[in-house]
Amino acid sequence: MIHIDKYKIFSYSKPYKNGKQSKNEEITKMLTSEECITGQDFLNLLGNLDYTWHKFEGKEITVEVTFKDTNGS
Repeated sequence: MIHIDKYKIFSYSKPYKNGKQSKNEEITKMLTSEECITGQDFLNLLGNLDYTWHKFEGKEITVEVTFKDTNGS
């Protein structure tokens, strides 16, 4: 079973300002944690966040994974 030690999840949008949609994307929502979570729980979290934050907007999802050596190994 894979464990994810920490994660950062960002949602970008083009917010409305003065009644017009901005041309630049901004981070509008963010979730970060340094607590360990299982891979399956992380996938469930992503699904729930996508639905809660975006409903049916059809956002593109990009994932970047980094594997680092641990100090104890």
